[in-house]
Amino acid sequence: MTKKYYIARHDPRITEILTAELTFNQYGVTVFSIDEAWVRDLHKLHGSYEEVTEAIGEWGVKHFGEVRTEVKVTSEDPLSSENIMGDVSTEGKTVVTLPQERIDAAIAFMKVAAKLIIEDEYDRKFLTLKAEESKIEQYLWDAQITEANNLEGETPLLNSIATAKGIAVSEVADSVLAGNKTFNDKVKALYDSMLKLKQEFKSCATIKELNVLWQKYMGVPMPFSQMEEEGLIGEDGIPPVVPAGLQF
Repeated sequence: MTKKYYIARHDPRITEILTAELTFNQYGVTVFSIDEAWVRDLHKLHGSYEEVTEAIGEWGVKHFGEVRTEVKVTSEDPLSSENIMGDVSTEGKTVVTLPQERIDAAIAFMKVAAKLIIEDEYDRKFLTLKAEESKIEQYLWDAQITEANNLEGETPLLNSIATAKGIAVSEVADSVLAGNKTFNDKVKALYDSMLKLKQEFKSCATIKELNVLWQKYMGVPMPFSQMEEEGLIGEDGIPPVVPAGLQF
């Protein structure tokens, strides 16, 4: 049976899809596979998701953040049989050289996972911004803006607001337009910030570069060996404390 692989914002409904198998479930991101026949049940998910390649779904997740050129794999890993001359470790695993295709899969996965996390967080920021006004206010906002831009026409909504506040309709119009500009400026600032952050991850060419950003923005510590290379380990040999959670 052909399998399809997907990456999604974590949703407990994923496990309700028959044949679903999770290959990664951290940082609010889940990667899973399902038999092609059950793709129709993806509509059960409330969050967004997107299809990824088998290489990303199986191996990109396995080598997330990997900076070593040689890794240990179990007998179930195809690399084990492909490298029959590889050294066998004390744990019974085979030591193999990590092929470029797996490195590429890890890079691709780290980028798409970061993209989902960033978009999800900025969606929350946007909803928080919208929540500054009541749902009724939001519902009538477009009508208020339309009337405020056409005071020579009919302005029943602005008239009602002006009467309730005891001010002139023109003052209400000025307030509406000023509020709309302030809101749009804040939304644009959020959007610009999101694009800039996503581009930082997109521009990375190596796992090491991505590890730096995952530590800086996602609170995921880079491997100890890379911290040493980056000069982040103190004289006492203790790595720095990386604040948990999102840092943007």
